[in-house]
Amino acid sequence: DIATVTVDRKFFTFMRSYPNMIPLSANQVTAIGAALEPFAFDTVYSHFFDRVIPTGGKLALQVSIQRYLDALAGAYEKG
Repeated sequence: DIATVTVDRKFFTFMRSYPNMIPLSANQVTAIGAALEPFAFDTVYSHFFDRVIPTGGKLALQVSIQRYLDALAGAYEKG
């Protein structure tokens, strides 16, 4: 299970398996947030060299978790 920086370097995304495109559940993403909450961090380096959040990394994680949970709940569906 992993949280990684998105291509736009503004958010994180969450996957169980990137090669197989298997996303994480709401509970798993919430658990990642809870596990990282006690730690202070600002800069985030991704596994891709060009995907760095130079500042505001913890806030980006918090916003990304809520964004991901909203997406799972259907907040961005049109129709």
